[in-house]
Amino acid sequence: MRLSLIILAALAIFMAPNFFRAEWETAAQADIVEERPRLVAAMFRSSWCSSCRIIEPRIDDVREDYEDAAVEFIRFDFTLGRRDGLRERAEEAGISAVFLQLEGRTGFMLLIDRDTGQVFEAVTTAYDRDNIRAAIDRWLAVTAD
Repeated sequence: MRLSLIILAALAIFMAPNFFRAEWETAAQADIVEERPRLVAAMFRSSWCSSCRIIEPRIDDVREDYEDAAVEFIRFDFTLGRRDGLRERAEEAGISAVFLQLEGRTGFMLLIDRDTGQVFEAVTTAYDRDNIRAAIDRWLAVTAD
């Protein structure tokens, strides 16, 4: 009986720090997730995509205007040799369901609600810089809660 109590006490002493550390890490991770913007601008691209060559410079020009805005820009590059880790990246960004539906397709940017997974808008080569800004502004207003 006494040995059982000693073993239980030893287990409690060794496990307690891990238990509390796990709670702290979970709380810290929750804080990190909350700090991420709700709006995600996910570019699906590759080096061989002619549409990407048209739209990417437009997006890059506009992106500079949103450095301090509540939008997270992500690129998924499907060029051979660069595909490793894309699914994990989508999972980390909280948009894996959308990514899995469109994996391998290129030439567009999606504006996605990270909280719901809803695709708000697909930005294509039909969008000039002003249209891209208007789309981002429109969905920033919606996700601004």
